[in-house]
Amino acid sequence: MRALLESRRRLFAVLFGLVAVGGFAARADAGSSPVALGEVRVTRSDPNLERAFRGMVEHELGEVDLSKVKAQDRFVLSAALVKMATRESSNQTESVAVVSATLRRARGGSIHAVIQGRAQASDRQSQVKSVELNAMRAAVRSALARLPEALK
Repeated sequence: MRALLESRRRLFAVLFGLVAVGGFAARADAGSSPVALGEVRVTRSDPNLERAFRGMVEHELGEVDLSKVKAQDRFVLSAALVKMATRESSNQTESVAVVSATLRRARGGSIHAVIQGRAQASDRQSQVKSVELNAMRAAVRSALARLPEALK
């Protein structure tokens, strides 16, 4: 019985150590970028579209060169897909996406910049989802390409 309790204590200590180290590593990663991702919204009530949009924003934010941002500056970026309009004709689908992003100071929350991106995509009529995702991806890229300039 005593051996069982001792092995459980060791297991608990090891697990606690791993959780603590993982927590510190997550904080270090979060602290390494001067821009943290805040709220991400879409205008449509579509969980798949929201997931795709969030993934695109996270990806593009990771691609932006933020090396020239002062080390002490910290910001929060919130992004919204404010327009997703799709029009289908007899042989073609066309989508327009508009993304708006707000860059706030992490301390105090004052607005530092508002940036927008807009894009259009088209393809055969049967490719509706693909066209929408392409337009959305290009609009996200267009908006976040302005991020380094907004951080100056």
